[in-house]
Amino acid sequence: MSASSPPAPLAPKANGNGRDKRLLQLLVAVRGRKTSLIQVHNNPDPDALGAAMGMRELYRRYLDLRSRIVFGGIVGRAENRTMLRLLQLEIVPASKVDFGCCDLHTLVDAQPGFGHAPLPEGRYPDVVIDHHPMRESRPQSVAYWDVARPVGATSTLVALLFLRNHVPIPGDVATALMYGIKSDTHDLSEHATDEDREAYHGLFPFADTATIAQIQNARVPQSYFAMFSRAIENAQVYDFACVAHLGRIDNPDMVAEMADFLLRCEDLRWTMVTGLYEQTLHFSLRSTDRNARAGSLARRVVGVMGSAGGHGQMAGGQVPLSDADKRTRDRVVKAVTDRFLSDVKAKRSLRRSLLADPMDETDTKEFDAGGPGGPP
Repeated sequence: MSASSPPAPLAPKANGNGRDKRLLQLLVAVRGRKTSLIQVHNNPDPDALGAAMGMRELYRRYLDLRSRIVFGGIVGRAENRTMLRLLQLEIVPASKVDFGCCDLHTLVDAQPGFGHAPLPEGRYPDVVIDHHPMRESRPQSVAYWDVARPVGATSTLVALLFLRNHVPIPGDVATALMYGIKSDTHDLSEHATDEDREAYHGLFPFADTATIAQIQNARVPQSYFAMFSRAIENAQVYDFACVAHLGRIDNPDMVAEMADFLLRCEDLRWTMVTGLYEQTLHFSLRSTDRNARAGSLARRVVGVMGSAGGHGQMAGGQVPLSDADKRTRDRVVKAVTDRFLSDVKAKRSLRRSLLADPMDETDTKEFDAGGPGGPP
């Protein structure tokens, strides 16, 4: 089958209600393309990687296209690196790709304008598939747009293209999609919908659960435990919100992992963790409130200083700090922390160290200029 051939016929649904038409709409919108790039957001997570693998397989099967998966930043979290290794998934740094030579550009788990999946000046993707709330209206140049449907993972949207059309799913693709859903919805426990459950359970017979277990229990370096120690020592609790600044980090994924970890503390409803990676301040927000709208909060926190996004109970953002001196970095850390605490209405007077005895009410010092945990 050549790249200009019509899509292969799709099987009807077994229940007689007809197949999901989104796959056919996608294939008709992009058939005839010859070169394919699939872009994920910077520092990609399992949901982005799983969705990208699924899209690559659909393009291969129905359009006879080989696709390169493109990313920015790094893959730092041990689980994510293990996922790449065990599933033998090759991804290419965006800095090594000529976007001008591509006539099919797909953006998954991100949208134009988000800032964490930067596009060349004046260029828009041809296909956008993302479960996050819509930030901008659909650009006219986008041929296929599936954005902001109420599901917990972009991998769900891609998995249903397979399952509802009875498209054969290779084991590695099913494993990646299933782990993407599992990761982004915390085992279907947070912001998961009926469609997430449909996709997850539909993938189960095809996925390698032993591989998923290996990914979840990836071995980590000694420095990983040092980062936990730093997060705990620097964490300050304000009423029901906890903030921690990690200083300089060698892996931007650590701010998200530490935000998840600190949220396990009872009586906390919010956590925010910040860290400096190269010339950028990264921050992650987490909440136990199912109606938190963390993505909106993250955008208010960052304001015009940088970019942010997220959904439900999870969000994050970045603030570029190129050529900033230490005093400027300190001010930025303090500014995003102050905005966060003000927005969630945490009482500054109820400040204490995370390690302080909760019965000790003497640890109520004013917020210092260096931000939580001291200066970067």
